[in-house]
Amino acid sequence: MRNKLSPSKINLIIFASFFFVRYFFLIFSNYDNYELQPDSYWYSEQSDAVLRGNFNLLRPLFITSPFFTYYQAIVKFIFGDYWEIVLELSQVSITSISAIYFYKLGLILFKNKKVSSFALIIFCFYPFTFWYVGAFTQDIWFQSFLIIFMFYFSMYLKNFNLKNLIISALIFSLTFLTKSHILIFSLFIPLVIFFLKYNDLKKKIFHIILFSSICFLSTLPYGLYNLKVNGVYVFSSNGFGGLFILGHNEDAYVNHIKTPKIDSDEAKRLKNVDYKIFNTLEDKILKSSPSEVQKIYFEEGLKWIKENPQKSKELLIFNFKRFFTPGLHKSWYDYNTWLLSIILSSPIMIFGYLGLIIILLNNFNKYSWILYLFLSLLLFSLIFYYQGRFKVITLEPILILLSAYSFHKIIIRNFLRNDRFN
Repeated sequence: MRNKLSPSKINLIIFASFFFVRYFFLIFSNYDNYELQPDSYWYSEQSDAVLRGNFNLLRPLFITSPFFTYYQAIVKFIFGDYWEIVLELSQVSITSISAIYFYKLGLILFKNKKVSSFALIIFCFYPFTFWYVGAFTQDIWFQSFLIIFMFYFSMYLKNFNLKNLIISALIFSLTFLTKSHILIFSLFIPLVIFFLKYNDLKKKIFHIILFSSICFLSTLPYGLYNLKVNGVYVFSSNGFGGLFILGHNEDAYVNHIKTPKIDSDEAKRLKNVDYKIFNTLEDKILKSSPSEVQKIYFEEGLKWIKENPQKSKELLIFNFKRFFTPGLHKSWYDYNTWLLSIILSSPIMIFGYLGLIIILLNNFNKYSWILYLFLSLLLFSLIFYYQGRFKVITLEPILILLSAYSFHKIIIRNFLRNDRFN
């Protein structure tokens, strides 16, 4: 009889496997820490400014969410000339740690080791989940924190346990302080807690208040600092208007609907988000406060919509379709890269959405939070603009779990009818 591996050994194997695969990618891909994501350059500039005593993360479009920039500054301060090596290793480490929670999340959701193990293997080797592991941006930190949050929140929903509620609130705070688009999902969390199948209404209301309070308290240092320096309280980032104008202007329409040839100067300009509207508004923006800037951007976006109803409708349809379309945007990549992305991502999306339908039909109350996570990013895509990178770091881990579940369920239903799924 074989000895079963202890939980600590399983965790070590998962961590080591993910660390090796991701570090192998960094070594042999020949990408540096900046070229995969141009935002890396200005993040580094911001963290340098923090080291010089300027803690203001104000940018032309928005105020940056604080976690990554401040963390990068701390790494630079402590490790000096070796900061890039340490930051890279810490990013590989956090995503490897999140893999342990990913495996445990699968066990909580589906109570099946085969499903969780199958999903873990996909997650380990699926390139989109570690593409940004070496890029000095928020992305891999956000994805990792979100996975850990999902584990503790699922534990809370399972046991109605105060300890797991507090931990999940703390991790969720880290998640939205890393990347603010997840704040849309926070609107659904009270709803999920309220409709839990427990009869103690007072306790549920207390849990909602406690979760919300922990999240709000986590915003106080950065929020009060920005209120004093920039005249606006910032929960994580204040880019509502900036994000809105990014998805609602003439260049945004050309970028997504009438995309120029990849190698053209126009394409390079659009890829760098060098939109003409920003030059038009430059003088006005320079004379305005951060809160006024967001209002200006938002009003300009609304103005463009009113003046271009047909184009704005096309953009809205595009954003909706792209949300449910696998792979990369065909117009921005060569044929082979686009085709490979379709081949890799199509099974994940097809079986993932099939899995979502199955679990919601099976037990809506238990899995409703997953639906709300999808809805929150869909709302972001429709209100602002579709951002493929956001879908990768927000939804693809849970899509992988759902696809493993539905694929395994279909295979078992057809070939091993004696097995049961909860």
